[in-house]
Amino acid sequence: MDIDNKKNNFLNGLIILSMLVYLFFLSRRGGDTKDTLSIFIMFLIFIYSFKNGIRGYLIHKRDIIIGILYLVLVTISYVIVDEKGDDKFYTFTHTTIYSIGFMLVLLNYKLEDRYTKYILPLMLFISIAPIYKGIMDLYKNFDKISSYRIAGDTYTTRYAAELGIYLLLGILSFLYYKKVYIKILLTCYMIIVLTLISFTQSRNDFLVIPIILIFIFIIIDWKKGLIATIVILALMFSLFKYTGKTDRIKVINRIETSIMTKEKMKKDARYTIFLDGIKNSKNYPIIGKGFFFYKGQKLNSADENIDHYHNNFIETAVTQGLLTLGVYIIFLTNLLISLLKSYFSEKDILKKYIKLLAISAFLFINFYGFFEVSFYFEKIYQLVFTIIAISFIIDNNETEKI
Repeated sequence: MDIDNKKNNFLNGLIILSMLVYLFFLSRRGGDTKDTLSIFIMFLIFIYSFKNGIRGYLIHKRDIIIGILYLVLVTISYVIVDEKGDDKFYTFTHTTIYSIGFMLVLLNYKLEDRYTKYILPLMLFISIAPIYKGIMDLYKNFDKISSYRIAGDTYTTRYAAELGIYLLLGILSFLYYKKVYIKILLTCYMIIVLTLISFTQSRNDFLVIPIILIFIFIIIDWKKGLIATIVILALMFSLFKYTGKTDRIKVINRIETSIMTKEKMKKDARYTIFLDGIKNSKNYPIIGKGFFFYKGQKLNSADENIDHYHNNFIETAVTQGLLTLGVYIIFLTNLLISLLKSYFSEKDILKKYIKLLAISAFLFINFYGFFEVSFYFEKIYQLVFTIIAISFIIDNNETEKI
């Protein structure tokens, strides 16, 4: 019995250590080390499941069945493409195996309660490297910042999405921690992240984050949520109505010039791209053109070179087919329901905030997906589903979901 306990303790220790190293390399963005580690972690979880049973998988059986079906359909879409490059394979594996697949495998693991208190600090810690890259990018290009959008050593749209998740992390951490000095540090953290977001000039962040914040406050307390909704909407209205164009941060002008009127929306390239995609999707009821088909292609209707349709659902419909789109929507809906059930059934305050982070990250990446194909954001997609996996493995797995 002592030998078995020692083996289990060693296995648990190895899983936790591997997760820490994995998160470290995930924060650094580049390289394949994080992917190798994720495969190793999945292998360890299978060993853990063999020794401890599959109760977690049984509890999450609906999530797993729908998730696997979606992954199979995406794989079929990838396989039917005639020309495959390393970039397509990399994007495909991170859209499937290293993100959703990783989450599904981890569902059977139970993280001991004594480690829960380290999760928020750890997530804040791994955000330092990307934030530092943004600060250095801002510093190096400050002399031309009026015409430059910082990218944090990656692409602006991807970096803005990553920063959006870190801002939500900072806000939730600020709401959870009560000590004054921690709140001061987190306030500085949020100011830095918000500043970086403003210099990405990301319309998506400034449109999506307020929606997520309203959702968060309503979940925490509907009365406070109502007040927060009024305050957030009033602030947004003030930014548009009572500031002169020369006084505004550039992203507000970008939002106003692109979406404030129906006529201006129709002139936006994305509007043309969306219409082209919707029209094209009708030709693919079962199997689409193939995963990431438009990589390097040109849509003549938009008169510009694009790699995708700038929308998760349109991109899925055209490249993977309407059948995959239907399963994709069911997968997302079911996962959101599971996250909400997990949150509302949780009694521990810290765990509730970790689950709120998972819900926020999930909603953020999918709302972001209305304007960009966010499942092509490999690192961010991995990060989101890792956060979701963590929110599930802190459960006690004592009762089966209905």
